[in-house]
Amino acid sequence: MRLHSLIALGLLLAASPALACTGQSVHLEADFPTHDLAWGEEDARFQVSEGKAILKPAPGTQTARWNAGVNLTDLDACVTITMPEATAEASRSYAGLLFWVEDKNNFYEAVISPNGLFTVARKIRGKLVEAVPVPWTKVDALKLSPGEKNTLQVTLEGQTVVVTINGSVVAQFRGQGPDGPSRVGLVAASSPDGPDTWHLSDLKVTNVPPGKGVRDKEAPTDTLASAPGCADGKVLFVDNFKAHDPTWGRKDARLKISSGKAVLTPVPGTRTFRWNRVFVFEDLDACATVSLAKRTSDATASYAGLMFWVEDNQNYYQAVIAPNGYFTIARVINGREAPTRPVKWTKTSAIKYGAKKKNTLRLILKGDQVGVLINGKEVASFTGEPPSRPSYIGLLAASAPSKRGDTWSVTDFKITEPQ
Repeated sequence: MRLHSLIALGLLLAASPALACTGQSVHLEADFPTHDLAWGEEDARFQVSEGKAILKPAPGTQTARWNAGVNLTDLDACVTITMPEATAEASRSYAGLLFWVEDKNNFYEAVISPNGLFTVARKIRGKLVEAVPVPWTKVDALKLSPGEKNTLQVTLEGQTVVVTINGSVVAQFRGQGPDGPSRVGLVAASSPDGPDTWHLSDLKVTNVPPGKGVRDKEAPTDTLASAPGCADGKVLFVDNFKAHDPTWGRKDARLKISSGKAVLTPVPGTRTFRWNRVFVFEDLDACATVSLAKRTSDATASYAGLMFWVEDNQNYYQAVIAPNGYFTIARVINGREAPTRPVKWTKTSAIKYGAKKKNTLRLILKGDQVGVLINGKEVASFTGEPPSRPSYIGLLAASAPSKRGDTWSVTDFKITEPQ
């Protein structure tokens, strides 16, 4: 056999779902036999024929099915997706895998589209979150012609998610999975101007093969001891800031994460903030330690702390500490600070004054009640207005309007379940 034929055969085998998911334990290998009730009843939107799942969502909608008979944690899931013969609007049609499925209202989905893009989205309480784990992204490896086949693979290990398309890794991120085992499924959507027909076949779900684990030993999911004055409850989220986690957004001059610190350097006279765009919470107990790198030119305009009840970058609360011994809680609504603060600027002996001093800020959120502690001492409590659905948490800092500006560091960032 000629060399180029061997290469072509190798590429073909590499794209095969059966070889892409090579774990020794096969949890699910579906040739989609008729009347397999683990996938639910067949209807106009979901049918099985010749070993393929045929998904035909109504125009402008998506349909999803998952196997209710298999509950999993770490896994490799692969499926072959055949591009539809025709679609009225390629940008609104897509198909792929569901993972971390809890029920019809809570899951993640990794999907490809005939326009050459893919995304990873998340649904919480029946609504797709606006800050998706992976936005629509162009993938050169996708085969786009009608009837062409693409292999989509999702690997889950701990909180790490890796998405592979036709043998090329196209995304890796940290996700917020369920507390226990969950399910895997299929999803497809039709453009608004007409139903699209998607064929999905060769579904295979295995364990993550030994030696091919995706969990990074240096990842932010490592354990982290609680700072003095913080809780030691069930951990909901931790970031040891050893390396930049994309869930905080892109690296730039205003945020650098490495060597155990998140370093925020706002433009002089401005604020900068980042909120984690994957993890969401309701009640929580959050802790972080902040410190100012050098003496500021204006201690009343330099501060750092935590954002909470974050809906988006226009709506949130912020709790911050200044190096002059003051702290405050403010609320931002539609990009503007509310005229009345939940807690006005207040001086407290709990704060260690000056540059390079470390101060640990702790927030306890239960329903609409907020407790604020600094270095283990309770300094404020108030009744707020939390969002109607789980929300995000973030980091925030401000620089005095001097020529050099200010740099703040955040360490010991940890969120636990409130006691």
